Amino acid sequence: MTTTEQRAARLRARVPERLVPALAAARARAEWRRESVRQDARTQMGFLLDHTRPDADLERVARAYVHAQAVRGELRWHPRLLTSLRVEGVEHLRTASEQGRGVLLSFLHHGHYDGAFPSIARLGFPGHMVAYPYMLTDEAPVWLRQHVAISCMNGGTPVSADVGAAGMVELLERGQILAIATDVPGRTPVRFLGREVLGSFGAARLASAAGAPVVVLTTERDAQGAFVRLHEPLDSRGAEPRDLLDRILAIHEPVLLRWPEHTDIPLARWGLPAPAEAARG
Repeated sequence: MTTTEQRAARLRARVPERLVPALAAARARAEWRRESVRQDARTQMGFLLDHTRPDADLERVARAYVHAQAVRGELRWHPRLLTSLRVEGVEHLRTASEQGRGVLLSFLHHGHYDGAFPSIARLGFPGHMVAYPYMLTDEAPVWLRQHVAISCMNGGTPVSADVGAAGMVELLERGQILAIATDVPGRTPVRFLGREVLGSFGAARLASAAGAPVVVLTTERDAQGAFVRLHEPLDSRGAEPRDLLDRILAIHEPVLLRWPEHTDIPLARWGLPAPAEAARG
């Protein structure tokens, strides 16, 4: 972390909470003036909507995406606004935990997912959050370290992906809650967003290996604002990982498509199989 990064972080953290929405809006307006930002936003949102909502107003959604990214960038410096989100369905997590086989918490990089974990932990369910090894090093940029810090507030524990599948299964077998993103780069072709994309079997395989129930976590919005929803547990015992993954994604997809602009850099999360790309070319 450089001195400049530290100084910038301190300044952003000192912004009064009441001014955060206005600051994010101003940053979004400034970003939208840049052609490269506008083009990237259209591409990111087009990836989500081209095959699912072809009649969507892409320009409007792209601009909303730039604003949502600006909000995300400011909120991480104001943990109090993120770590006490309303949680719906906590009884589902309680039921799954009481089975004693651990719980696989499946999430996407959508909405205030970083604030979801401490908000759930605040209710008595701290989890272990799987992260890329680099995110847990001193070499990680200050904003990324802040992101990890928020995710682990209220008793959460970061887990390096370096522990491997065996280490993660062990955590589940010990009865722990293990949070893992389902939209991470992988080589598994799955049907999602109205097309074939490349995802990861990670969450489904881990749950199946441990016989742990899967609770899907989504971040949604209503008239009261952003909130976290925990869905009914999915039984992994005897389930094929492919079938389990399809069931997980079937819960995530409609939520993502209802609020596509709140997806965090979707093109960094999914890939397209080469044959599909060639077929479209």
